[in-house]
Amino acid sequence: MTSSITDPRPRISVAEAQRVELQAVTTARGLALMVADTLRAMYQDAAYLVFSWNGDVPALVALRDTEGRNVCDLTRRRIPALLEDGTLRVAWGEFDPQDTEHLEHLIAMMDSLGGEFDDLPEEQRTPGDAEWTQCLSLSPNATFDGSRAPGPRRLRPYGSHRADIASAT
Repeated sequence: MTSSITDPRPRISVAEAQRVELQAVTTARGLALMVADTLRAMYQDAAYLVFSWNGDVPALVALRDTEGRNVCDLTRRRIPALLEDGTLRVAWGEFDPQDTEHLEHLIAMMDSLGGEFDDLPEEQRTPGDAEWTQCLSLSPNATFDGSRAPGPRRLRPYGSHRADIASAT
């Protein structure tokens, strides 16, 4: 048995691990809000950032409105709209909000920080969507079918939605 005095491997307490976990999820939520605010500043009608996963890598699909219509195709390398909000632009730092690869990186980062995304509601699906298509809500008008109860890691930048409230009662 290795003595804890001479063992160079770092150990942390359960309380410290819980603190770090909470901080990571809080960071994912803040990043989700910044991304949502950015995309809404660029496309006011956007309600969902739609993507699927190719292994551990997100693959962007589109920005969709509340009716399920594509507002912006995200399968290209560049998002056409410019971000004119200076405060949001500064928040992106070296990243480019028009670069879809940067956006995919941020989605992967939110996931690695412990954030959980919603499954895209059935009524928002279009032909060609992958079976396990997910989304990040970009609007308080975005709704979900309630098939997955929202947990403490769920990334919903604009709070709970109607299905969440109905399933909680």
